[in-house]
Amino acid sequence: MKCIWFVLLVEVMSVVDSNRPLTNGGSFEQALFSSKVKTKAEVVYRMCLPKVPDYVHATARPSNPSLPHKFNVTILKIMRGSFVVELERVDQATGWDTMLITVDWSSYIGKGMVYHSLILWFPDAADIRPITVNTASTYCKDNGGRLVDIVDKAMYDVVYNYCRHTIVFGSDGYTRAWLGSSYNPTTDTVTQSNGKPGYRGDWHPGYSKTESGYETYTGLGLVIRPPNSADPNYGIYNYPPTWDQAVTQLCSTNLM
Repeated sequence: MKCIWFVLLVEVMSVVDSNRPLTNGGSFEQALFSSKVKTKAEVVYRMCLPKVPDYVHATARPSNPSLPHKFNVTILKIMRGSFVVELERVDQATGWDTMLITVDWSSYIGKGMVYHSLILWFPDAADIRPITVNTASTYCKDNGGRLVDIVDKAMYDVVYNYCRHTIVFGSDGYTRAWLGSSYNPTTDTVTQSNGKPGYRGDWHPGYSKTESGYETYTGLGLVIRPPNSADPNYGIYNYPPTWDQAVTQLCSTNLM
C-alpha cells in the first residue's frame, strides 16, 4: 500500500519528529485454522505509518460473536506495514476449524514508555521550569496528553524509575513533576482526575502535610533523584497547586 496523502504524511512526520506521541489503531480480519492450540499470523495495519511502531498491542476474537473461542495474543515481530502474532486458544486446549478471526490492534510511535494501556512521556526531558498545576496540565494537553495519575504501588515504581532514568537533571541533583491527582489534607485521601481513589504511599520524607494550616496543600507532585543519587529525599508530596514549582513535566495519554 502506497502513501499518496503527502500533506498528511508530512504532518504526521512532524509529530514523530517531536516528542508528542503518535497513536493509531484498527482491526484486521482473516480466515485462520489451526490443528494445535497455537498458530502464527501476520496482521496488516491497512494504513501508512511513518516508521516502525515502537509498541503494538493486540487482542483477537472470533468475528462471529456467538462462537466460544478465546485467544491470547503475543506480539512476535513488529514491522512498518504489519506485525506477526502468535494466537493461543485458551478456552480449550485444542485447535480450531477455519473461521474468521478479528485482531484489534493499537500502536505507538514516540519517545516514551507504555505501562498497561497508558503511554508515559516527557515533552522535554531537559526542560526544568517553574509552573503551577494548571499550567502543567495545559502543557500536557498542548502536547496531546494529560497529567499522570498514579493508581497503585506498582505504577508508582514504574513511573518513578522511568522518570529517574529519563530526565536530564540540572545542577540541583533533583527535579519535580506535577501529578494529575489531588490530595485532601483533612481526610488524608488521594483522588485521581477521573474521581477514583489514587495511590497515597511512597511519600517524600516529611509528607503528607495534614496538620492545621496546610488545608490548601491539595496538589500532588513527585520529587525525583537521578539513578546515582543516594539522597533519601524523594517521593510524592502535597503542595498548593497554585504555587510555581520547578518541574520537568511528565505527561500521559491512552494507547488507542
